[in-house]
Formats: sequence, C-alpha cells, structure tokens
Amino acid sequence: MANSTLVLITKPPYGLEEAFAGLRLALAFAVNGMKTTIVMMEDGVYNAVKDQKAEVIEMPSNIDATKDLFEFEVNVFAVKEDLVSRGIPENRVFEGVNVISGSELKKLATEHDVITTF
Repeated sequence: MANSTLVLITKPPYGLEEAFAGLRLALAFAVNGMKTTIVMMEDGVYNAVKDQKAEVIEMPSNIDATKDLFEFEVNVFAVKEDLVSRGIPENRVFEGVNVISGSELKKLATEHDVITTF
C-alpha cells in the first residue's frame, strides 16, 4: 500500500484541465492523511506565477487550489531550471512555493511510493 505520493504538474494552469486536476487529486490524498508533495515542472511552473487573473477567462484559480494544499502541510515546489528556461524570475513565484533544482527533484522522487504526472 502506498503511503506517499509525488504529484508532478507539467501542464500550464489554463487551457487544459490537467494542472487543476492534479492539484485537486493531491488535495484528496492530503485530506485523507497521505504524505503528498507537489512539484511544478516543465510548463507546470506557470502555475507558480503570482498575480494570475483566472477570473478574466472565467476559470478556477490554480493559485487558490494550490493554497488549499498548504492547510494540509503539502510541500509545493517549482523546478528552478524550468523557471529559468521560461524566463520566470524567482521573485514572481507566489509565497509558499519553494524553488528546487532538478537534482533535488530526483531525491524527492526516491522518497515517495507513487509518482503521478499531470
């Protein structure tokens, strides 16, 4: 039986449902007591950008969905190399999301029983 899950968010926040679905799945795991960690990587790092305006396109906010996870002590990370390659400076990442290197992501992967990708 799995005791921990690493959820990789690889898709942008809007236009596709994958990122929002991944955040909600992580919330469901966390609410039920499973150790859960989120890593935003590839185009998924766009989910970590503060000052998104989801209401303009009438979509639920992925920032709000991410902040819901903080109440259940879910660690949320963004991969530095993916931020850099997309021209996103770390000061544009909203509070609560920690920036890690790709090598730190590899270590996280070894610490979880299950890895799922959205």
